[in-house]
Amino acid sequence: MNLKKLIRRIVSVYVMMILTISIYYIIINQIIFHTITNKFYSRDLAVNLTFVFFAFSFVGTFVSIFYIVRDYKKKERFLREVKQFSKMVFKGASLDKFYFEDYPDLSEAYYSLNDLTENLKEKFARAEEERSQLDATLESIPDALIILDNKNLVIYSNDKANSLFDGRGSIKSKPLIEVVRSSELLDLLDKVKKFDKSDHGEIFLEYPQERYLQVRMSPFYKQNDLTGMVILLHDITGLKKLESVRKDFVANVSHEIKTPVTAIKGFAETLLEGAIDDREYAVKFLNTIKFQSERLDRLVDDLMTISKIELGVTRINKSGVNFSELVDAVMEILEKKAHEKNLYLRKSVEKEDTVINADRDKLIQVLLNVVDNGIKFTQKGGIEIGYALDDFRDYIYVKDTGTGIPKRCLSRIGERFFRVDPSRSRELGGTGLGMAIVKHIVKAHDWEMKIDSEEGQGTTVKFYLD
Repeated sequence: MNLKKLIRRIVSVYVMMILTISIYYIIINQIIFHTITNKFYSRDLAVNLTFVFFAFSFVGTFVSIFYIVRDYKKKERFLREVKQFSKMVFKGASLDKFYFEDYPDLSEAYYSLNDLTENLKEKFARAEEERSQLDATLESIPDALIILDNKNLVIYSNDKANSLFDGRGSIKSKPLIEVVRSSELLDLLDKVKKFDKSDHGEIFLEYPQERYLQVRMSPFYKQNDLTGMVILLHDITGLKKLESVRKDFVANVSHEIKTPVTAIKGFAETLLEGAIDDREYAVKFLNTIKFQSERLDRLVDDLMTISKIELGVTRINKSGVNFSELVDAVMEILEKKAHEKNLYLRKSVEKEDTVINADRDKLIQVLLNVVDNGIKFTQKGGIEIGYALDDFRDYIYVKDTGTGIPKRCLSRIGERFFRVDPSRSRELGGTGLGMAIVKHIVKAHDWEMKIDSEEGQGTTVKFYLD
């Protein structure tokens, strides 16, 4: 109720009371005039009655105004609460502490609104619980999830999508073309909209890094109108790399096996055709067959070693190992080979009693492979094996003064059959599996391998022990 309505009500009450009193006064005067002969007594009685009626009217008016004002304030407060309640419902605010006061004259509305409040509280609590469950479900999806509106703006993205395409924050409210720069994805989106059905495909992204993604796209509707699109992106970069590694592995193994087998077969056939009678050529051919068979044997042994480590057949049994004694054992094995090339082998250990927690045999195998590589690709100078501390981290290192490794090749060191200089490696009898074995053994120890190298400046291979 507003102020104008209140004033109109008060004026109406006053008018009605004045009319009532006036009529009543006239009637009383007429009655007194006709029934009482004493003129003065009649006048006094009329005055007294008039005073009583006016006093009654004043009191009645005051009481009426009091109740009207009180009723106005109650209704005004009730309406304020209703407005506040409506705003809270509209904004989705919590209604936990909201409750309507008791209004006896508005009991029906009071009970209805309080029942409505309790009902909304329950629904809000249930909706909040369901939303939390949905958010937890969407965030637990291992794939990137993006939901678009009908204008191709992102209205939802889970953490996986944010990290995949931005890495710095949410991609919400951004256009899809700005988030995923892929013509294949946009073509798929147009196709889904055109044929009005789910579809899938594969896309390749170059930014922010090279990735292969498997895409599943589905439209969703509201009252038969297209509302938006759900896009699920599964990162298959790892699978693509594994597939490439598998293909390369098969090709490399075939090539590495075929080369010595072809040589063995060719020289054996030559011997059988009569060369065996020529002692000089026969010995030369037999030595070649022996060399190629040894190369084939090393290849099979290296493949078996990697396979056993990957399958967990070969276990890492760590124990306290005296590092200085272990280096002496490695140097003793390779000393002759280094001496033949006039290279030095040097040990750099500050404390002779330095003990590390490692599998002794596997660590010897690691150092033998790395030092042997250093000897192969070092023409002058030599190789240093040591133990040092870097940023409060203990590490073992093998440092040579060889030809070094090009920067473009550093990330590939440890791949099976990868050689920086393939022709020279084969000439020296390498299988291309030595560093792959080293990488697997280091990983099995829960260590970290790091290679620092520069062409013409040598190479340093570090193994961080923690």
